[in-house]
Amino acid sequence: MLLNLVHLLPDLSGAVICPKERLVAVSDPLHPADSSRRIAETVRGLIALVRQRRPARLIWLGATLPHLLAAGKVENAELDRLMASQPWSWVADSLPAGLPGDSGAEVKAGGLTFRHRGQPLAGPGEISASPWPLATCDGRTWPCFVVDGRRLVLPAFGPRGDGGTDVLAPPLQSLFRRPFQVLMLADGRIVTRPRARLDGAAPASAGSGGRRMSLFGETS
Repeated sequence: MLLNLVHLLPDLSGAVICPKERLVAVSDPLHPADSSRRIAETVRGLIALVRQRRPARLIWLGATLPHLLAAGKVENAELDRLMASQPWSWVADSLPAGLPGDSGAEVKAGGLTFRHRGQPLAGPGEISASPWPLATCDGRTWPCFVVDGRRLVLPAFGPRGDGGTDVLAPPLQSLFRRPFQVLMLADGRIVTRPRARLDGAAPASAGSGGRRMSLFGETS
């Protein structure tokens, strides 16, 4: 997918990869009340993602994991080594002090601006992570990426199966003033559909079929 003329790759984990900048960005999937098992699963998934993709920079969008780390509620030696060995950016409106790497309300990189919560009047190139988007197509609901060429919203990393906001609901519609596509994480595939093909949207025009996407581009 293209965002502000920057090529991005969606990952089945819910992460987004920017090959040009060698960075990976993810949306914090945790709630403060999540169980220790859920936290551990998220950390293992993050470690696996970093091992596989080997980014030069990891951008974490959201405040829950940083607060858990600061409170000493996450114990994982491998995660500690990863955070110490490469640049990490923590992006949220409220973050604890003392995190490894840099932190702030936004991060800019190569024509992209990363924020936890999207801003309706943001310029082109914004990537945000809240609310977690869901799309319903043919009676089934999936976590999804939402993109319109100017902005992108990420699904929860993992992703979660117990939360999210429909892309046609006001919180997300307020961010997208132009036609958009969703890239659904559906049964181990990334499947793209235009807004018109979603349940609850206006009927699609003739010939507007969906396409599957791999990490290397679209397939018919």
